[in-house]
Amino acid sequence: MDPKKVDFAYYALPYNPYGKKEDYNWSFPLRWFDMKNDISVLIGEEFWNLIGGDNTYSTFTSEINKLGKEYRDRIYREFLCVDPPKDEDEMVLR
Repeated sequence: MDPKKVDFAYYALPYNPYGKKEDYNWSFPLRWFDMKNDISVLIGEEFWNLIGGDNTYSTFTSEINKLGKEYRDRIYREFLCVDPPKDEDEMVLR
């Protein structure tokens, strides 16, 4: 296309249930993307920091954890579309 209409394109996931990008292991997107090494793949912290600037993800998770379990569970279910962890050690959104 001339002129170029798109500067960047990403496959972005707002949350990584595996914690670190190098631990990501869901087979569905792995069929199409190298989830651990592809620079076009943004997961969790990389995504939030791109759209909001440095430390956006840590600020976001810190504020969510201050809201308490009720809101934390709603955020997992309604925004992240995953069940909240049942393990008491996992009560903090990471």
